[in-house]
Amino acid sequence: MILDWTSEVVGRMHGANIAGLELAKEADISSSYLSAVLHKKKGNEQTRQRIICALERLEQRKANEPVVTQ
Repeated sequence: MILDWTSEVVGRMHGANIAGLELAKEADISSSYLSAVLHKKKGNEQTRQRIICALERLEQRKANEPVVTQ
């Protein structure tokens, strides 16, 4: 089964522990608009690129964060 881009984004968000609010802020869109796009109700190619670029930036930052142990 081939996953669509929204499923991939959600999976990557979960894998990197990125919240929707965090991704929306990084992509400079509202969280409600992000939700509508990820539920395939709104969006276009430009929006897709904006979300994916924001996700990549957040993933990179998370990967570079020090690991905190308690």
